[in-house]
Amino acid sequence: MKLFVNDLTVIDSSVVHVERGIVGESWIVDLQLSGDLNNESMVLDFGIVKKQIKSLIDELVDHCLLVPASASSLEFCQEPERTWVKNNHSRHATFYVQGPEQAFCFIDADSIDEQSVSLFLEESILPQLPSNVQGLKLTLRSEQIDEPYYHYSHGLKKHSGNCQRIAHGHRSRVRVFNDGQLDRELQTLWAKRWEDIYLITEDDIAEVEAMSMHAQDIRLENAIGASYVSPQGYFEILLPVERVEVMVADSTVECIAEYIATRLAELRPNHKIEVHAFEGVGKGAIAEQILIV
Repeated sequence: MKLFVNDLTVIDSSVVHVERGIVGESWIVDLQLSGDLNNESMVLDFGIVKKQIKSLIDELVDHCLLVPASASSLEFCQEPERTWVKNNHSRHATFYVQGPEQAFCFIDADSIDEQSVSLFLEESILPQLPSNVQGLKLTLRSEQIDEPYYHYSHGLKKHSGNCQRIAHGHRSRVRVFNDGQLDRELQTLWAKRWEDIYLITEDDIAEVEAMSMHAQDIRLENAIGASYVSPQGYFEILLPVERVEVMVADSTVECIAEYIATRLAELRPNHKIEVHAFEGVGKGAIAEQILIV
């Protein structure tokens, strides 16, 4: 007997891509369980499926930096209080990230994709399910998007939950209206501007010389770094300056929508710009802006 749950949850994380660097990603999770019926004539109660398995997925990979531990170009160190990863494959992909161990997920694979993450989750979760459950199949898929979108990564130091982790992210559509009409040109412009972007809050910018020795060892010209202390611990990140956009405000989706609307209004003065900024799948914020000149 098989049980299925579609759209069980969405994984919002950042992945380490050897050639692209740190990439924000959002994957929808579908699930199948196979096994014998229990004394309630069920494989597993849907309430337990949605609560227990979703909780395990959240704990293992959600809002983490997913690292392909077998990738030859990566260097990393795993310690409870100070785990770090760096990549020197190319200037575009170079980065250094440091934080508590819980902010990272190391997967024994050469690359991070839907298949390697699914396999990791299946092997991690199945032993924790009731004995009558004999098989677990997870399918990760990207949202089908027929309009411009971007991948972004960030960290929210003031957040009490896992959003405080400095390298997590989203794959997000962006929708822009100009005087009430959808403006595909502005959408495309912004999606290109924020392709694989990392968002830094201005207050979090750190001098490279003040960062950890492992970060300084990269010796990256025109680099920008950020660091902060949040409830989970100390975090820092170093990237090429061209991979970063600096915001004065925190990079919450509300502030992101306001920021995009303000920047695009500067390109279309005397027009009402309305931005729908998504945070991953099916949620986001709306901001309006008009610049009178």
